[in-house]
Amino acid sequence: MKKLLLLAAACAFLFGCSGDDDGGNNNCSQPGSIVIEELNSASVLISWGIEEETAWEIEYGTLGFVFGEGTIARTSEREFFADDLTPETAYEIYVRTNCGSEGLSDRVSTQFTTAVAIPDCNAPSDLFLADVGADFIEFGWAENNETAWQVEFGLTGFELGTGTVVNTSESTTTLTGLEPSTTYEIYVRANCGQQGFSTFSDVFVITTNGN
Repeated sequence: MKKLLLLAAACAFLFGCSGDDDGGNNNCSQPGSIVIEELNSASVLISWGIEEETAWEIEYGTLGFVFGEGTIARTSEREFFADDLTPETAYEIYVRTNCGSEGLSDRVSTQFTTAVAIPDCNAPSDLFLADVGADFIEFGWAENNETAWQVEFGLTGFELGTGTVVNTSESTTTLTGLEPSTTYEIYVRANCGQQGFSTFSDVFVITTNGN
């Protein structure tokens, strides 16, 4: 694990934290600089220095994401763990203090790149279609000695990291609530717990039936 974290740190490019002036309340103390505590292929642990406040708001997404459209979390701890990240991907993360009735502080931010996926977390392969209807797709894949997976899908041409995510412990799954006569792209990767995620499978392209 220590070797992985050292490799991740070597692979990561980290930029200095900076204030992001969004009209925050001067009476609400801005968080201190963000520190990357741990970084691997699918997760990051950050912390920030500030003693006198007790609540914070975090927003993160892939580098260049539109602010307000990222993943938002709130915490009363002076650290935050983000998982389900994509290997070898650049991210940016923002933190600001939530002072309740006194409002929100300015934001601080930093950037990082996740490490290469762990080689011994085996990617699924040989995706196959089991059944398809107007509003569902049932499909499966070769397990390759793994026991848990993450499916990501979206309309044809979608960007990984922006699709719908489904976690499963079965190597056959059904996507429901789909649109008729619509083409979807599907990716699957193994979830190896503390070891992170495998690389994604090759894309699986399926068109739902008409009504």
